[in-house]
Amino acid sequence: MEVRLEVPVWATHLLSDLHDWKRRPLPVADLDRFTIPDDAWFEYAWLDRDGAMRPDPGGENAGNPWWPAACVIRGPRHREHPDVVRDTDSPSSRLRRVRLRSEHLGMDRWHFIYSPVAANGPRPLIYIQDGKAFWHWGRVGSLVDRFTADGSVPAAHYVFIQPELRSREYVFHEPFRRFVLDELMPAVELELPCDGRRILWGASLGALASADLAIGRPDLFGTVVAQSGAFLIAPGDDPVDPYAGSEWLLSRFRAGDGGGIRWRLECGRLEWLIDSHRRLEHALSVTGAEYACIEHPYGHNWANWRHGIPDALKWALG
Repeated sequence: MEVRLEVPVWATHLLSDLHDWKRRPLPVADLDRFTIPDDAWFEYAWLDRDGAMRPDPGGENAGNPWWPAACVIRGPRHREHPDVVRDTDSPSSRLRRVRLRSEHLGMDRWHFIYSPVAANGPRPLIYIQDGKAFWHWGRVGSLVDRFTADGSVPAAHYVFIQPELRSREYVFHEPFRRFVLDELMPAVELELPCDGRRILWGASLGALASADLAIGRPDLFGTVVAQSGAFLIAPGDDPVDPYAGSEWLLSRFRAGDGGGIRWRLECGRLEWLIDSHRRLEHALSVTGAEYACIEHPYGHNWANWRHGIPDALKWALG
C-alpha cells in the first residue's frame, strides 16, 4: 500500500513505526511517498517546532498508551484478530496483589496472581513480565476467562511480575534473576503447585528477561513466549543499546542452547527488530527445538502484542 501524508504547516518531523519514533525522527523535507504492507496497522505522529509530539489533524487516534498523539493508518487488508478483547470487557475476578520481601533486590516487591478457577491440584504456571501492562493493555484477564470457559486452554495460574527499574532489571541483572528463582517462584508455588508446565512470557525487554531466565534454567522452564524481544542486546555491550548490539540469544542458539525449550517468537514487520527476528528463526531451525516464529503487520506497540496474545496463549498451553 502506498502512503502519502499531508504535512501540517507546523510539523518539522515525522515520527512513526518505520522511523523508531523519537530515536530517528524523519525531517519533513525528506518525507516522500512510502509503502507499507496491505494488511498493516501503521502508527505515526508529528513533531512541531517546539519539540512536542502532536497528532495528525485529520488522523485516527491509535490508542497507543505510550504516545497519546499517535494516529493510525490501516491497510486495506488489515483485520484485527477476532479474539482480541475489547476494552469494555471486564475479567471475572480481581487480581490478587501479593507483597514479598526480596533480599536479593533489597526491597519489598509486589506481584499479582490471577486464577480463573479454583486451585484444585497442580496446574500450569505462566510467569508474565510487565504484569500491569499485560493486564491493563493486553487485557489478558478477560481473554483467559473466555478461553478457559470454552476449553480453548486448560485452567492455569497467571503470575504477573512487575519491574521497578525495568531497563536495569530486565537486562541480564543477576539480583533480578535470583529474586525470581529463589524468592518469587518458591513463594508462588508453595501456594499454587505447578504441574511441571512453567511458561515465561514477555514483550520487548520483558521478552529478553524471560529468555534469559529460561536459558539459565531449562530444567524449570519449558516454554517461552517472546513478543518483539529486545534480542539485539548482549551482556557486556557498552553502552547497552536495544537498537544495536551483539545479539546474545542468537549466539546462544548457534551454540546449541535452548534446544529443550519450546519457543514462540513474534515480531512486527514494521519494527527495527525484524531482521534480528529472522536470524533467530534460522538459528532455531537447527537446534531441534519446538518453535514458532510469527510476523505481524504492526510496529513495536501494544496493538501488535494484543493482536498476538490469543494465538500465543493457545500455543503456550496447547
